[in-house]
Amino acid sequence: MEAFDILDREGSPTGIRARRGDVLSKGQYYMGAHAYIHNSKGEFLLQQRSKNKNFLPLGWDIHMGHVMAGETSESAIKREIYEEIGVKVHHVSFYKRMVWDKYNHIIDVYVLEADIDLSKLVLEKSEVEDVKYVSKNEMIDLIRQMDYRPVDYRQAMESYVEGIR
Repeated sequence: MEAFDILDREGSPTGIRARRGDVLSKGQYYMGAHAYIHNSKGEFLLQQRSKNKNFLPLGWDIHMGHVMAGETSESAIKREIYEEIGVKVHHVSFYKRMVWDKYNHIIDVYVLEADIDLSKLVLEKSEVEDVKYVSKNEMIDLIRQMDYRPVDYRQAMESYVEGIR
């Protein structure tokens, strides 16, 4: 079973671990990592979540995952990208950390510019149904529809996307 390090609100480890599905107490957080990948044309790479996922089945979203016990958010997002679409990422740039008190969740957001050939991707079908590139405007529309994410997250990521050339 997957284990996660329990963190304090600042993201420091508490020395406690939890399993997926464990209910956290107030002041306890687990970490997730998100990646916004765009190519040199300013198009954003999205993945369609598996129909078997509990959260957002068949929904189009960015690349994301949970940070496992002992892992950093950077190593976690590189692992997730490799596991889900078969791309070995050597460098991602940290963009922003966001805290979602309502869900006891800390999210580290990373960004990456890479010209990825969709025909060469190897999709992990238990996680990903499909992939596609979308324009900046389509990406902004998607972010605005992410009502499952806090307003400050959506505002920060819309600002980031608007700044891509």
